[in-house]
Amino acid sequence: MKRQILMFAAALSLSASCLCTGQVFADYETSLSRAASSRQLAEQETMGLLWMRTSAEYRALCYQAYNTALSSLNKAMKETPSRHKPFAIILDCDETVLDNTRAMGTYASRGKGYWDGWWWHDRVHEGKSAAMPGALDFLKQVSARGVEIFYVSNRYKPDNLDVTIDNLKTLGFPSADRNHVLLFTKNSDKMPRFAKIEKSHQVLLYLGDNAGDFPLGVKGKSLAERQHIIDTSAKDFGTRFIVLPNPAYGSWVSAMDPHYMKLPVEKRNDVNRKYLTK
Repeated sequence: MKRQILMFAAALSLSASCLCTGQVFADYETSLSRAASSRQLAEQETMGLLWMRTSAEYRALCYQAYNTALSSLNKAMKETPSRHKPFAIILDCDETVLDNTRAMGTYASRGKGYWDGWWWHDRVHEGKSAAMPGALDFLKQVSARGVEIFYVSNRYKPDNLDVTIDNLKTLGFPSADRNHVLLFTKNSDKMPRFAKIEKSHQVLLYLGDNAGDFPLGVKGKSLAERQHIIDTSAKDFGTRFIVLPNPAYGSWVSAMDPHYMKLPVEKRNDVNRKYLTK
């Protein structure tokens, strides 16, 4: 009897050991898959980030966007017949007025292309985002015209409001305060924040690098729906809506596949091929 008990205990121990070893191998394989996925993302992002970091064309497009914005603002101010509300403009922060491409490029150069929440939190708290080409001069001119400036960003408010304001102030951006820097708490859809500003202000201009930076209702829409919404608002681009280029990231990525950033390598390749050849 004693021998049977010992054998049973040994079997249980062996089984537990195998289960533990199996879990270790499963965790190891998952870790390898994630690392490979992150490297693939980094490789995909490299050309876009290089273009943003180095090309004269990218800088030219930024200047063009802000020159167009100023012309559109001047025209809108002259053509608005009555002024029941104060004039305002609304813009995004990241890759619209704040340039984060150095940090993203450094990370991608290490084979890490997935910028998760903790990584982003750390970068924001460094407070080292640079000013986008043309942004500071444009906003100083907007402020000089008596137009209020609202920064509507999807940085997370509880963690990032103070450091975002400090970063904007350090760079010399006007209206960098709690009344004009609107980050998100529970809802990353910017439409409610736009609506709140529109209740008290006549918004003449929106600027951003992502379709969600404009009052178009694209949150959660499919790729085809997003494109249709853009097509039906074509006349507003270059007049009321000013778009800055960003090939590195944005909601266009999740529109291809909501899980795109976390897909295994082969599944992401399938998505890439699908849309490259569509």
